[in-house]
Amino acid sequence: MANPPALGVKRELRLPSLHALHVFEVAARLGSFTQAAVELGVTQTAVSHQIKQLEGELDVLLFRRTARALVLTASGQAWYTSLSKIFERLRSVNVELRQRKLTERPVVSLTTIPSFGSRWLVPRLGSFLAQHPELELRISTSERIVDFSKESIDVGIRFGSGRYPGLFCEKLLDDWFVAVAAPSRAARLRKPADLLPQTLLFDDHEDAWARLFAAHVPSGAAPARRHQLTDSGLLVEAACRGQGVALARWSLVQDELRSGRLVRLFPRLAPLPTGHSYFLVGLRESFRRSEVSALRDWLRRETQSIAPS
Repeated sequence: MANPPALGVKRELRLPSLHALHVFEVAARLGSFTQAAVELGVTQTAVSHQIKQLEGELDVLLFRRTARALVLTASGQAWYTSLSKIFERLRSVNVELRQRKLTERPVVSLTTIPSFGSRWLVPRLGSFLAQHPELELRISTSERIVDFSKESIDVGIRFGSGRYPGLFCEKLLDDWFVAVAAPSRAARLRKPADLLPQTLLFDDHEDAWARLFAAHVPSGAAPARRHQLTDSGLLVEAACRGQGVALARWSLVQDELRSGRLVRLFPRLAPLPTGHSYFLVGLRESFRRSEVSALRDWLRRETQSIAPS
């Protein structure tokens, strides 16, 4: 048995049926059950039933039915005066928001790691925007894991092993480490052993240089100096400015190699696999949107030919 309300506590009245209130507002505005039925797309009997239900819920008589007209009672007039303002505002909001949706461009929101965003994505983004002038992009860069179910982000590009439980995941490309340096440094470096007196730069893959030395430099030899820049984009920039020799991700040095700001060292040596790949991830339902599919298709095309020779 439900507990009675405590003394002094006002009991909240339940809202009547919102559908019935809407039917009443239309019938009162038009002064006719028949015309209300036409506007609502229902039968006159259905309108009459909703009015009777509402009168029962409110315990008032809303209309007086005469032979020639449908007349609001005093209670009906009071309800209609307030409801007409509410439903008029709802109709205005409905038109405003739906028209805004028709005139706005569809938006795709993308998150990616900073290094890939600045070194690979943004330099190529112009072609996507030119191909899809009807779309707008919102790009955020972050290392943190995004909760796609709670945040207003459609898809993400992540660099990892591909284990993203609960998300749709598609591999875009693998990546490799290559040794690069500014042209002024590169001229003096003929073989991997020449790296020993150099300042070596590396990102958060701390074992990468050790792997290269283990494969190509006599055992026991160790480099003189090493600097770590955990942001791979900063690593590339430091190498461009001649601050050391970098073991950089192939995907991030394409433009620098093409422009001559960096030179690939020892091109006959096989590049080192990073052990990670770039993946496009997000909720499966996001990929059903045409604008997200357009971005996905563009990324597929752009990443097809990225591999060191």
